[in-house]
Amino acid sequence: MQKTVIQKNTGNFSRLVSTTSLILASLILASCSGAANFSNGDSQKRNEVTMIKIPFMVAFEAGNISLTDDAIRQLDMFIMRNNVSYGDELSMDFPLNRDGGLSDENQKRLTFLTGLLKTRGLHLAADVTPYGMSPAPDKARLLISRYLLTPPRCGDWSQPSIGNYGNMNLPDFGCSTQAALGLMVANPRDLITGTTGGAPDAEKAAKSVYTYRTKKPAKSSSGTSSSKVKKK
Repeated sequence: MQKTVIQKNTGNFSRLVSTTSLILASLILASCSGAANFSNGDSQKRNEVTMIKIPFMVAFEAGNISLTDDAIRQLDMFIMRNNVSYGDELSMDFPLNRDGGLSDENQKRLTFLTGLLKTRGLHLAADVTPYGMSPAPDKARLLISRYLLTPPRCGDWSQPSIGNYGNMNLPDFGCSTQAALGLMVANPRDLITGTTGGAPDAEKAAKSVYTYRTKKPAKSSSGTSSSKVKKK
């Protein structure tokens, strides 16, 4: 009789241990599945910056280093249609010699185009940028390199926040700040490489302050000062 009671108690204890083990295993699996949602430490949404190139073929007359009036007019129309502005990088693609350099004629044509674009407030890179097939003789390709920004899509909070044992940010955390920054930047390229600040110039800063303090207020068309409004 005593032996039967011991065997029954032993069986109950074994079932209790098995049940406890199953519960612990389930909790461990649940915690692991929740932690899997946060396995990537850099999952935040960010601005995407891509660069595109817009080509335009320029034709010279044989033996001439300058463009005709009609060719200049077409070039101006291309620049206006594409709204070339701050942040756009302009370069030329010329036929190259076997040594990878420019002929004397094409070098003079590059100098002409540099001066022409300078009169329009645009900077042309000094280095040639090969792009696709080499232009035919007496032709060159103007390239507009432009950086485009695609802001992240915000508002998706569908990922559960439970199981975040590494205290990691949710993917949408800070998304609106990223999008706002991208829309405020004048040149999306700055989000990739940034720009180097110039050296401080105390003389220029002092001159600006002096001009601000001593310059007379501008007058409007009605003859009244822009800084002083007469009261009726």
